[in-house]
Amino acid sequence: MKTVSSGPSATSTTSTTSAASTTSALSTDALTPRRLAPTAVLGFVATLGVVAGALLGGSAYETHLPGAWFFGMPGGPFGSLGSTSPHPPIYAIAAVYGGIILLTRVWIGLLRQLSLHRGVPVKRVVVVMVIWALPLLLAPPLFSRDVYSYAGQGEMVSHHIDPYVYGTGVLGSTPFSSMPDSIWTNTPSPYGPTFLSIDGLLNDASGHEILPDVVLLRLLEVAGLALVVAATVSLARRLGRDPAGAVLLGAGSPLVLATLIGGAHNEALMLGFLLAGLAVAQRWGTVPGVILCAAAAGVKSPAALGVLFLGWAWAGPGASVGRRMVHTLGAGLVALSTLEVISAVSGTGWGWLRTTTAANKSFTAVTPVNAIAKALSGTAHLVQVNLPVLGARTVISVIGLACAAAIGAWLLLRSPGPTMQRNLGLTLLVVALLGPILWNWYVTWGVLVLAPVVTGTLRRVVITISTFEILVGLSSVKNLVTTVLGAGILPDLILVTVIFAIVIIPLGQFGRSRSPWNSPRPDTEVSMMIGRPA
Repeated sequence: MKTVSSGPSATSTTSTTSAASTTSALSTDALTPRRLAPTAVLGFVATLGVVAGALLGGSAYETHLPGAWFFGMPGGPFGSLGSTSPHPPIYAIAAVYGGIILLTRVWIGLLRQLSLHRGVPVKRVVVVMVIWALPLLLAPPLFSRDVYSYAGQGEMVSHHIDPYVYGTGVLGSTPFSSMPDSIWTNTPSPYGPTFLSIDGLLNDASGHEILPDVVLLRLLEVAGLALVVAATVSLARRLGRDPAGAVLLGAGSPLVLATLIGGAHNEALMLGFLLAGLAVAQRWGTVPGVILCAAAAGVKSPAALGVLFLGWAWAGPGASVGRRMVHTLGAGLVALSTLEVISAVSGTGWGWLRTTTAANKSFTAVTPVNAIAKALSGTAHLVQVNLPVLGARTVISVIGLACAAAIGAWLLLRSPGPTMQRNLGLTLLVVALLGPILWNWYVTWGVLVLAPVVTGTLRRVVITISTFEILVGLSSVKNLVTTVLGAGILPDLILVTVIFAIVIIPLGQFGRSRSPWNSPRPDTEVSMMIGRPA
């Protein structure tokens, strides 16, 4: 009879397993609900400051029209808190940007802790995020009036008016036409049949009243964000990432909270379906995943890239280009069939294919294409060459889209295997940044898809882009600069002092800790505990 020896190798394995279990237990216990309480409170104070500042700032940050919300608007039960001027008072700017900076610091601090203490239950982090979001849930729509245009388009759908032919102005003198931004008065809807069919149903459920309709639309986006969280957890676990950290990096970022909850943008619903499609494809197969991605494209067209990437990866690793093209064509047919069913049931048709670029007529100073166009036009005028900004913008937009297409194709060719989702997220991010118009909520396309997969430098890039976009995309940069320059020396000094204090004051969330991208790897931590080099 042969005896099996339990030598050094078995002992080492046992020690490693024991140490890993101990590390996991310590990581979970390190961020108990009690220890997370200061983080939850600080984030709540930050978003409360943002909401208070937005109400005090008036039309610079919210609609500020009679009847546009339950409080804080002209004619409301508590009266008007802000003004109709596009130039908010300095104290409102301090509250809004101070709140955003504080929330960003709290967010990064929690990301750092989750990197150091892996295995924290997702539920704990979600509770913290919900506490942060509460003031935004109760506030009027912030930093954009798009949700009022959704309500107007839902009113059109419910009355069988083609939203792909008419703008909200066809509704006449009603809140559904007066509260959306004037750009939508004669502009058809760029949204697909998935969104507009739900939009029409919510309008019916609201009794064709603007405020209940806006509330239901915000709750729809909250449901979309809940779907994002569930899909992020599933994707992160299958990829071996920490799900709590992935959820916080994406759905818990200040950018997502301010734009998808505060602004109630339908990106939340689009990304909910898109990430659900990616998660379902990994667990139950490509076809149901493609169906969900097609539903996402029926909210906003960029999600169609999910169909493309899933189709390309469908053939499996090592497949030839020809076989991949056949599978991609098959995915496209599944997606078209899905959208045809949705269009037929909703009665909206395919008119959105010709109106999907309707929003591109807007102009923002933070759009890279616009910034380059203005710089070229200004340089041309210095050398006595007449180059209108709009003309330069058209040319640069074409170049930007061509570059985005080239980068996307390069990423697609390298997407089969575990890099598929990362490459899809990068493509969505590039499309947003190089497109003809960039609103800061467009950046969430790539950020939320990348959240479950990024590590190291790419994770740092996602954090940096999210932070930059929330700071520069809250309101008109031109109006902000004009307001600050015209406020006087004393108000400006007060503003700078407040912002500087919020930037440097120690928060004391968890004490000193390392940055999220320099934290030790789990194998290093285990090795340190059992007393040998990694």
